[in-house]
Amino acid sequence: MDWINLIALVATVVCLVGAIWFSNKAQQQLKANEQKMQSLEVVTKNLLQSHRVVEKQLQEIHQANASLVGELERQSEQVEQAFLRTSQIQSQDPDSKLYTRAVKLVELGADLDEVMRECELPKAEAELLLSLRNKMKGQVS
Repeated sequence: MDWINLIALVATVVCLVGAIWFSNKAQQQLKANEQKMQSLEVVTKNLLQSHRVVEKQLQEIHQANASLVGELERQSEQVEQAFLRTSQIQSQDPDSKLYTRAVKLVELGADLDEVMRECELPKAEAELLLSLRNKMKGQVS
C-alpha cells in the first residue's frame, strides 16, 4: 500500500503543480488581456475625441456653407433686380437704344461715319465711342 500512496501523492503533486502552472499562465494571459483592453480604451477615447473635433468642424463648415448659399441667393436676387431695372430703363429711354446700338456697331468695327449715320449721333459722341473702344482694345491686348 505504500506504493499506492506514494503514486497517489506524486500524482496529486503533479496535478497540483500543473494546476499552479496553468493558474499562472491564466493570470499572465489575463494581465496581457487587461493591458490590451486598456490600450484599446485609450485608442477608443482618442478616436471619440477626434470624432467630436471632426463633427464640430463639419458643423462649422455646414453653417458657413448655408451662410454662403444665403448670401449667393441674396446677391443673385440683387443682380436680377439690377438687370430688370437696367432693362426697364433701356426700354424707356429712346436715346439709350441709340447708344446701345452705337456701342454694338463700334464693337463690330463700324467706322465714324457709319456710327454717326446709323445712330444719328453727333460727331463728338461717335468719336468718343470709337476712342473708348480703341483704348479698351489697347488694354486687353
